[in-house]
Amino acid sequence: MQGRFRLLALAAVGLVVATAAALVVSKLQLAPVSGQPIAIQQTTTNTEPPLPETTESEFPSSPPSATTLSGPSTTTSTGTSVTIAKRKTVSTAPSCSTLITGSEIAQLTSATASPEPSDQGGFCGFDLAAGGGPAGVAMIVLTPSTDAQGAEPTTFEGNTAYRTTTASTTCDLRIALTEDQHAPFRALWVTLVLTNATESTCPKVEKLAKIVFDKLPDG
Repeated sequence: MQGRFRLLALAAVGLVVATAAALVVSKLQLAPVSGQPIAIQQTTTNTEPPLPETTESEFPSSPPSATTLSGPSTTTSTGTSVTIAKRKTVSTAPSCSTLITGSEIAQLTSATASPEPSDQGGFCGFDLAAGGGPAGVAMIVLTPSTDAQGAEPTTFEGNTAYRTTTASTTCDLRIALTEDQHAPFRALWVTLVLTNATESTCPKVEKLAKIVFDKLPDG
């Protein structure tokens, strides 16, 4: 009797377990699904806002123009700023003979100086000769600007000046005479070319410029 009871009890227990398992499985299969899958929720919550569109105006294709940058004023061909220690005022160009003579140039260059035929206002030219052949030229010009482009800044008698040289044969000196931008003659331009020069002609140019500069009327 006891053996049969045990068998019946075990069978009953097994039936209960099987029934319970079947109920659990059925509930799992039939349970409604609510909400969103985790993967979808993460995709939705991690979505980043779209980047703002940019236009060409926000990123200039070239740097700002150099004309917008401020800097110190410099003397140019039109002239904006010069230093004047000895002002010279020339309203009418004097004749060449009152500015320089052939003998004065000959003393500086050791060459014969012959003035060019034309005596243009503010321009004096001399042809130089030595040993029976050409030796160079000398020019004295009164001009409305210093025309300092490509020249080396320097000073002359305390005035702003500019110098250019070519080897040892040529020297060009431009001297500011006044800061008045409306003056008809604002600079003295002296050029000397010595074809057989073995040393710089600039010292001779400065002496030649000194002769002419001192003859100009003070301002």
